[in-house]
Amino acid sequence: MRTDKDKAFALRQQGKSYRDICDKLGISKSTLSNWFKGVDFSEKIRKSLVEESRRTSSARIKDLNRTRGETLRASYEVAKQEAQMEMEKYKNDPLFISAVFAYWGEGDKLSRNQVRLTNTDPKMIQIFLEFLLIICKVPIEKIKLALFIYTDLNETVCKNFWSDITGIQKFHKTQVLPSRHKTKKLPHGVCTVVVSNTYLKKKINLWIDQLPEMVLNRTTV
Repeated sequence: MRTDKDKAFALRQQGKSYRDICDKLGISKSTLSNWFKGVDFSEKIRKSLVEESRRTSSARIKDLNRTRGETLRASYEVAKQEAQMEMEKYKNDPLFISAVFAYWGEGDKLSRNQVRLTNTDPKMIQIFLEFLLIICKVPIEKIKLALFIYTDLNETVCKNFWSDITGIQKFHKTQVLPSRHKTKKLPHGVCTVVVSNTYLKKKINLWIDQLPEMVLNRTTV
């Protein structure tokens, strides 16, 4: 009758891992290490073990991605339902309407997870910030600003200006552009309000799709 040691060597020669052998024979990894100490298993077995490990890792990654994808789809469905309810709630709110239309015209549409609105008018920036804080319930610490300034502008002065306007202290790296025409300067550069939130971006995109049709199809009294 073959002993556990014989069985362990046979399994190892088949390319089985320490874990597989331990599970199959009910012995400890330290016992296997002692048995296999000094034994030169073939390169073929080593490659087989590496390949098996890769297959196992690949399968785990696929399972994780599938689970993650299902979770995201469920989350986006909730976002869609929330957006529809909030559309009904705020459809007559000037802040909601003005901010959504502002984003329709000036906001980033390409990014999947970035809510970004760019403008030179402080009032436009303030309106969109109020929209984020009051209607979207975005914590102020999650909001950052990004500036585009020209070579003849002082970055610190521009940052102080937009911080005073918005109350936001966090900035992305400032982008410096060539100076504009001398008679058409923007004294404080161009400001972008930035929030990284895929869930919110889904909702804003839905509002942009639906709100214009709601306005155009409204009934007049």
